[in-house]
Amino acid sequence: MRKFYCILVTSVMLVISALSAFGQVGQVNKPKQPTKPTTTKVKKTAGKNSSKTTKSTHHASSTRTDSKLRHTVNSGTASTSSNSSSVVSVTINCNAEAADVYIDNSYLGVSGTSYNLKTGPHIIQLVAGGYEEFVGNFNVTASNRSFNFTMTKKMLQSVLDLVDEMVFVHGGDFTMGSKGLDAEYDEKPAHEVILPSYYISKYEVTQQLWVDVMGGNPSIHIGDMIPVHSVSWDDCQLFISRLNDISGIKFRLPTEAEWEYAARGGNMAKGFMYAGSDSIDDVAWCGIDISAPHEVGDKQPNELGLYDMSGNVMEWCSDWHGPYTAGRQKNSSGALKGEYRVARGGYWESEPSHCTVTYRFPVPPEDVSEYIGLRLVAKTLKTKHNSK
Repeated sequence: MRKFYCILVTSVMLVISALSAFGQVGQVNKPKQPTKPTTTKVKKTAGKNSSKTTKSTHHASSTRTDSKLRHTVNSGTASTSSNSSSVVSVTINCNAEAADVYIDNSYLGVSGTSYNLKTGPHIIQLVAGGYEEFVGNFNVTASNRSFNFTMTKKMLQSVLDLVDEMVFVHGGDFTMGSKGLDAEYDEKPAHEVILPSYYISKYEVTQQLWVDVMGGNPSIHIGDMIPVHSVSWDDCQLFISRLNDISGIKFRLPTEAEWEYAARGGNMAKGFMYAGSDSIDDVAWCGIDISAPHEVGDKQPNELGLYDMSGNVMEWCSDWHGPYTAGRQKNSSGALKGEYRVARGGYWESEPSHCTVTYRFPVPPEDVSEYIGLRLVAKTLKTKHNSK
């Protein structure tokens, strides 16, 4: 019995040992699970590195403002846009009349015109006389095809010089016209005129000023400081309009009364026959031996410091030519209508009697003559550079 029990116990122990051995073998052969710490760490590390790279790049793009970075970013945008761009009709407008238009460094034409452009970003350059050059960016889309640009007016040095050299004329009353027996019919009757104060240019308008404003020179006798000539009355109106746009001052041609009062010397007048003297040679380029106009300011000035109001070139006035009327007049502006405008002061080949302060010469406003130029007046002077 004891022997049987021993055998039984031994058998049980063998079974338990076998079962234990079987379990250990099962554990060894069980499929391994992914190593979470290692795998997870790799994935998280990769995720963090990717996030940092993106964040760092975004930060650089949003905070750096150097031109190289902007150029790179813009180039990338343009490249992306060009892949899907289409051509549309685009209108370019600006405040300067007929400005030259350059798109992406290529000349297209003038403002106010429609052009075919690809959708996407472009660089525009606008150039116009009397304005600062404009350069900017714009983006063309299917719904955004009309663009308006504002150019800044350029204050030219010649315009600044003109403003600085304007002479103030104190208002007052004077006898306009002539009482002389040898005076021309349209210089009579002599009559009293009352004028308010105004400014008048010290010199006749030079070719340099005309070219700076208009972009071309119509004169026959060329020289920067020679009076501009071969300009009609109508041409002068266009010149004055552009000059006013540039300067912000309302320049105009003088009335005959303003011209004569200033030529006589204003309230400092000494009663000279010519503008500043009774001797023509002192104050005027005038006579048959003079072959061309001279530079402004070479002769003596009159009492107000004005040059060449006798001789050199005749000067357009704003008035229509018409007969004088007797009686006291206030701020006379001449005839209400007519066929001719008035030129004053004589020119380089004139006889002396045509260079007096009273001589009047009727000229059709559309006529162009090498003998006629202009002088300017203004009621007030005020620019961002000069205030009076």
